[in-house]
Amino acid sequence: MPAYEVSWTIDLDANGPVEAARAALAIHRDPSSWATVFTVRSDTEAVTVDLDPEHTDPTGQGTPNVTLVA
Repeated sequence: MPAYEVSWTIDLDANGPVEAARAALAIHRDPSSWATVFTVRSDTEAVTVDLDPEHTDPTGQGTPNVTLVA
């Protein structure tokens, strides 16, 4: 089974790095959050995976959009 590095990025204003991390965690754990786009890297490729490209189902159970990272 291959190993993957999965990352999610968000730009936030905060008073410091701990506050920024806490704000990002709160957004990511919010069940109604639309944080569904991830960068996924393996030894052979890097892709962007949007688990909700239609912005209709934040659960990520819909048809994903996968794009190679340039």
